[in-house]
Amino acid sequence: MRRSAIAIFAVTAMLSACSIADGYRTSVSIEEQETEYSSVYAEVTEWSGFKNKEYQSQLNEEIATDVSEAINEFDKLAAETAPLLPEGVKPALSIKQIVMRNSGGIISFVTENYTYLGGAHGTTSWSPYTADVLSESPHDLELRELFTNEDDYIDTINRIIDELIEADPEKYSELWADPHITEDDQDRYYLTDEELVIFYEPYELSYYAKGFIEFPIRLTEINGILKDPFKAEK
Repeated sequence: MRRSAIAIFAVTAMLSACSIADGYRTSVSIEEQETEYSSVYAEVTEWSGFKNKEYQSQLNEEIATDVSEAINEFDKLAAETAPLLPEGVKPALSIKQIVMRNSGGIISFVTENYTYLGGAHGTTSWSPYTADVLSESPHDLELRELFTNEDDYIDTINRIIDELIEADPEKYSELWADPHITEDDQDRYYLTDEELVIFYEPYELSYYAKGFIEFPIRLTEINGILKDPFKAEK
């Protein structure tokens, strides 16, 4: 099943442009591919308006490279899996970047990757990315880097997780694993303007239909232990 022998099309379009006081903008290009054995929809977000142009270029290149590599890896798996699926059913891949925060010099987004290779349903994963664009060395921040004391924040977050579960037992029912974070959970979060959100993917804490399990922690509740760039605006 050679790709060159199949109809393939790609569409590039400006989906959105958003600006804030810092001048950051996002544009989204779309690539859609249809082959005889697979279907691909991929969004690639490009950031602009950063004062640090080197970092801006680095981030955009990283996003584009990650998407390209995901498509190539999926293509190999799809070619192997497609003959095993019922007639009319194709492996499918969908990639989207969802911007959660773009304000105050902070950007936070998740790359959502949905893959279907057969069975009752596909799998969805999130790859988060958060950065302080105004810092001297912008980079993808680990959770610990948001806090003034990188050793004490875990107890505070776990206490609030317990309070959230107690306040809404129906929402957090049927969890089959411990939702408390550890030192290993450095990329299990994203930021919004008002919240730090700890998340778990389907099957990590509960069954697939429960979807992503999220624990939204208000920034005002943890302002006292956050570094200044991440504190809630008063």
